[in-house]
Amino acid sequence: MPLPNAPLGLTVQSKTDTSVSIKWDAVTYPGGIKEYEVYKDGKSIGKRVGTSYTDSGLTAETTYKYKVRAVTNTGLTSDFSNELTVITESTTPPEEGS
Repeated sequence: MPLPNAPLGLTVQSKTDTSVSIKWDAVTYPGGIKEYEVYKDGKSIGKRVGTSYTDSGLTAETTYKYKVRAVTNTGLTSDFSNELTVITESTTPPEEGS
């Protein structure tokens, strides 16, 4: 069987100084998709059945790179999605009048 398509539409849903929520479009595949594997900076950080993931415990004003791949019910894995670069928010309050 051919491999599933890579997930598309990887975007940031929300972000703070210590967390990032990302989402992507569902992948359709004959036989079904079991889960999605989420990677941060090249390392697997978790698996999700749905099409969103929240990464917490992050450092403010830091760049992180995320990508996702689909895993079928039979264990086949897709190529990775496009890489999404996210910079967490600053903890410095905005200056008055700015």
